Amino acid sequence: MVASLSTATAEGDPLPTTAGLDWILEQAEDASSPYYHALDTTKIGQLGHSYGGMSTCKTASDPRFSALGTICGTSALEGVHTPMLFFCGGKDSTVQCSRVHDVYKTVTDQPAFFLNELNADHGSWVYQGANGVSLSSAAAWFRVHLMDDTANRNFFYGDNCKFCTDGRVQAEQNALMKVP
Repeated sequence: MVASLSTATAEGDPLPTTAGLDWILEQAEDASSPYYHALDTTKIGQLGHSYGGMSTCKTASDPRFSALGTICGTSALEGVHTPMLFFCGGKDSTVQCSRVHDVYKTVTDQPAFFLNELNADHGSWVYQGANGVSLSSAAAWFRVHLMDDTANRNFFYGDNCKFCTDGRVQAEQNALMKVP
């Protein structure tokens, strides 16, 4: 996991994220680094919140990513080549779910999943704990798409996916998610 914290992301600038990724990939090949050959650099995911989610959208075409997720952040997409999770809070007055949903609908040639946590606002999803959906959905999403975890596929895939029948959320799958 690499977490970038930068005021540059306040405009959705993807530079801090890509610079962090460049750095960790260099470290994975540097014999003097504690990360030397300790990382699987073939399956990399990116998850961003708010402007970080906007940054995630802006780097969707980066071939180094194998899965993406955005929480309460959105921007026009180009070159999506990975599965992508879209999350919003139903009570978010900063980034309305309709904006996130509109961008989700543009992903038609890769698996995409939309989750509206009905009682969450722009940041409360962090404090939902076991009663929340976003953090567990993100963990399951990346386990499925980065670790080939078949046990968590049922949260997203198939007509009766777990999130599809969860009363805390409004969930939507694109056509590529319908098959279990």
